[in-house]
Amino acid sequence: MRANAFRRLLYSFALVALDVSAYTLAFFLAVKVRIILGQAFEAVPDFSGDAMRFDELYFMPGLFLLTFYYEGLYRRRTPFIDELRDIAKAIALLTILLFALISVGKLAHIVSRLTIVMMAPFALLFVAAFRYWGKILLHRLGLGCEKLLIIGDCVAALKFKNELLAEKTLGYQFAGYVPIDAKQKKLAEKTAARELPIAGSISHLTEILQQKKIECALVAAPGLSREKTSELADRIHRYVQHVLLIPEMRSGALLNSELYHLFVNQLFLIKMRNSLREDTARFSKLVFDYTLVILSLPFIIPILGIIALLVRFSSPGSALYTQLRVGHHGKPIRVYKFRSMYRDADARLKDLLAGDAAARAEWKKHLKLKNDPRVTKLGNLLRKTSLDELPQLINVLKGEMSLVGPRPVPEQELNERYRDKSDYYKLVRPGMTGLWQISGRSDVRYEQRVDMDTWYIFNWSLYIDFVILYKTLGVVLKKRGAY
Repeated sequence: MRANAFRRLLYSFALVALDVSAYTLAFFLAVKVRIILGQAFEAVPDFSGDAMRFDELYFMPGLFLLTFYYEGLYRRRTPFIDELRDIAKAIALLTILLFALISVGKLAHIVSRLTIVMMAPFALLFVAAFRYWGKILLHRLGLGCEKLLIIGDCVAALKFKNELLAEKTLGYQFAGYVPIDAKQKKLAEKTAARELPIAGSISHLTEILQQKKIECALVAAPGLSREKTSELADRIHRYVQHVLLIPEMRSGALLNSELYHLFVNQLFLIKMRNSLREDTARFSKLVFDYTLVILSLPFIIPILGIIALLVRFSSPGSALYTQLRVGHHGKPIRVYKFRSMYRDADARLKDLLAGDAAARAEWKKHLKLKNDPRVTKLGNLLRKTSLDELPQLINVLKGEMSLVGPRPVPEQELNERYRDKSDYYKLVRPGMTGLWQISGRSDVRYEQRVDMDTWYIFNWSLYIDFVILYKTLGVVLKKRGAY
């Protein structure tokens, strides 16, 4: 126990050291940039940095660590994407507090306000990088790790085990699997013996938790009743630091929810908020879209021009074409794309489906073909890299589409595939990218795609849009699931 406590303390000190190092680098880089700006632009007051007495700025790193502690960055274990959001919140709070201290304490003579502003993005970049790679290194050294035991159904256990271990900064060490009953034990032994080594039976759970010194237990039994799940969680909680539970709700706005505790009868209520029905949220999403598109235009326009010329001269036909799709509130919109097919695409598809049963089955299932005879050689490359969809930036500027949202679909496809969830689709503007694109694109079944779109609409936030855009870059570069 003492050894574990010492390792946890050492891990916390290591995180503090990483954060202070990142902060120091960000601060000195901001000072250097501030000096350069003062020399390069007449409108910016000259600044040498000589007036800054660093011994009088001791409060800055202290305040930095205090805001990080306040945001739970030394207590909580979260996926890196969520940790990045907490880092951004802590740095934003730090910037506000520093401005207040400089103004109230009349410290403008020893620290430049512009330096504080420029320090924020540098701090976000360096702290995120230092923490990401630093945590991976510390976990490899055995610091900050938690032994994870999974109790429950075989399929759910395997799914969550893979997801949790894929998050490299969480530091979980898989310690074994305890099947919820004899049926799940047989299933695990038959289908996942290597991936889910059985630690013992559910009747010996207490001994397993104690002998293996488990610190975190995940109850992955979606079919278990609420009463039995609560019983099992209470039983486990006595021997571990953390218990992870899977919520019964598979969809719903859980990311935009608040927990209400009714003390008298010990009841809990979950208040779920539909952010995209709020005027301020819709306006902020619109501003987010326009800002990113306008800032990217100087880089995007030359690329659009080059691709248009390549398409025009690679095969007969125009460079652009439009498709009729369902937009916000069910209004029809014309969606722009680079042409990726031959002129006689419809005739080629008809001939293929008439003589190929496997192609007919694939078309019926996905409304797409991996080896599509309609697609040109250049079109194949454009589709794999998603460059054929770049002209949809025009739709974004026209206010018909968003950067992130459900993919635009034809009315017939919406009625046949989305069915009773089609009303959710119509609540938002369709997007250039979305959860479907970063989750496998064409490799994802259509039913899953509909569920992903619904989940996105319920749980929307600007942060989720940012994460999806960031992950889209990786998916496009790897060409995963594209055809």
